[in-house]
Amino acid sequence: MESETIAQPVPPAPSALHIERDSAREMPPDAKQSGRPEPSKFTSKSKLKLLPVFGGVAIILFSIALGIVFFGKDKSTRPTKETTPADNTIPIAQQATSWIKYTNSENFYEIGIPPKWTQIKLSPLNKDTAMWNADDTATLEIVAKKDLSTLDEYLSAQDDLNKNTVKSKGSTQVKVGDYDGYERAESWPTLGLQAIATYVKIQDMLYTFTLSPSGDKSAITNESIIRSYHGLISSFRLTSTAQLGLDLKEYTSKKVNTLSFKTFSLKYPQTWVLTEKVGENSLDISIYRNNYELTISQKEIGGAVCLFSDSPAFEGSSGDLRNKQFSQFNTTGGGVLRRYFNANAGDKSSMFFCEKQTDGPYFQTPLTIGGLAYYVPAKYDADIIKEMDDIVKSITPLP
Repeated sequence: MESETIAQPVPPAPSALHIERDSAREMPPDAKQSGRPEPSKFTSKSKLKLLPVFGGVAIILFSIALGIVFFGKDKSTRPTKETTPADNTIPIAQQATSWIKYTNSENFYEIGIPPKWTQIKLSPLNKDTAMWNADDTATLEIVAKKDLSTLDEYLSAQDDLNKNTVKSKGSTQVKVGDYDGYERAESWPTLGLQAIATYVKIQDMLYTFTLSPSGDKSAITNESIIRSYHGLISSFRLTSTAQLGLDLKEYTSKKVNTLSFKTFSLKYPQTWVLTEKVGENSLDISIYRNNYELTISQKEIGGAVCLFSDSPAFEGSSGDLRNKQFSQFNTTGGGVLRRYFNANAGDKSSMFFCEKQTDGPYFQTPLTIGGLAYYVPAKYDADIIKEMDDIVKSITPLP
């Protein structure tokens, strides 16, 4: 039985992000005891006169020796008073689990609020925004809203809109709860203020966290406040996902006349970016977000049967996948697919797909729409893989 490996394209790097701000205000070894003086060879008369003197010296020497022994001992041997660790020695994410829970059911999230932070009451009509006073040093603002653009598109548009009023630098990838987000230092030159802003896009919801100085402060320099802010970000959780991602983007592929692959349609969330490259004899589709990419490639390539652990014996061109675990699911177009883990390559992993034959018991590659693969981090997020699977499930081959 002949085995072969199907090569897959290398994914392009995602584009850089911009950041915006909706409203503008807001670290002697134990000493040997001195030996007693040797008996002096004085006459008995002399002894009577000198004994009190030597007795006093002996007492002084003995006291000094005790002092050296006690105070010169290593501090680790001294009895110590039992203490509890200071707050700054406890991981901030662990601290946040015991904070006050704030739930915003209208926008499907909850977070932990530090005990000393107080909520600022806003109009009941302003359901998209929540604000807190952080120890009279800073103000936290959380804005949640529905947005159909990708995070790239949204931030780029806001950057253009606020280019004369907001300056940003130092974009850093962070975790907002279990989701990938970006944090950036922002400044508002006209107000002389510097703030910290964090953005995350989950399906069609955009969440913006802004920590800005308050009172007479122009920047946030209190490390405790910054630690608490990061703890709050790490405690972010979605309370419901039933209403997320209902508005999906749809893509329909172009026909490559020189190839036998079918055209197809699929749906994907606004948080993902789709790019298409059409060649004379090829079609390459990339759907990506951060370090996760789904690719569909139509090229001249030989086919092969995928032999899994439950496959019947086969003679011919095949790939031996009998030691591979797989996930199987149906697509809206009636296809039956199996996804299996292919290999690790440094900090990246790849997953490939095979499709069940319409008139036989075997799975094969490529699919009727082309080669299908995932390229993800070596330590990938299972929830993001599920989003990618949902995109694949929406694939419908067209006549």
